[in-house]
Amino acid sequence: MQINSALHNQANRRCRWPAFILAGGLLSAASMAEAAWTAAIMPDPLTRQPRCLLSSDPQMSSDGYDSTPVTLVFNGSSLLVVTESELDTSFADLQLTVDKEPPLHSDQLARKKMGLIFDQDIPGLIKKLRAGKQATVYLRFWPTWPATQSFPVTFSLAGFSKADDSLTQGCQPPAGAAPPSR
Repeated sequence: MQINSALHNQANRRCRWPAFILAGGLLSAASMAEAAWTAAIMPDPLTRQPRCLLSSDPQMSSDGYDSTPVTLVFNGSSLLVVTESELDTSFADLQLTVDKEPPLHSDQLARKKMGLIFDQDIPGLIKKLRAGKQATVYLRFWPTWPATQSFPVTFSLAGFSKADDSLTQGCQPPAGAAPPSR
């Protein structure tokens, strides 16, 4: 009986974010095939209020038992790592790196432990994301028994700058934006 309850809970937690992840992926594919980031009005993962969000293309990662989609979402004040599996902060090794920059660590969880929040030095982080080629988050999922490793999930930063420019305009292209130079 206890095992069935645990399996039921695990199945339920995997169904909480699919619409959000799918919407971000579909919008991304529809707007720019080569860009890995999209600015769109969607429910904020923290407040559930509609607002302009930047979201990465979802990436699949092992969570130790199965695969889970992982998406980076910037809501204007925090960079969030959104997943469908529960994160584990007990090893204090959840982190984000941009290219070869020093890692940023976080143990701030949100949304029933399926979101990781990076909210320190946001201007510096945005500058790194705009200049970078890729961001990698290192995640550890619960329960992983026996404890194994953190799982790296890599995201392209292609299109981040353009999506960030749209974010400052409420998800509209910046006024007077010049076409990209070649």
